[in-house]
Amino acid sequence: MKTFDRIWTALAIALMILPFAALGYELAKSESLLTIAVFACMGVLLFGTLILGLRAKPKSPGDMQDAEEAESSKAPASVATRR
Repeated sequence: MKTFDRIWTALAIALMILPFAALGYELAKSESLLTIAVFACMGVLLFGTLILGLRAKPKSPGDMQDAEEAESSKAPASVATRR
């Protein structure tokens, strides 16, 4: 990933965290511990999924057999096999 892209990604993540931090702060002032724990779990799952998604790399077929299988699964079934 280029440095310029990393800067924008970091900025987007920081801006995404800001509303969660503000809401978490307000919840901590007035809500019960259970509510805060549920909110924290939701935040951890959201940001964990985001980080894992950023780390995942798309895979290309390893050889021609994999490529042919991928293409054949996308192709519509012929009229004879539909009946």
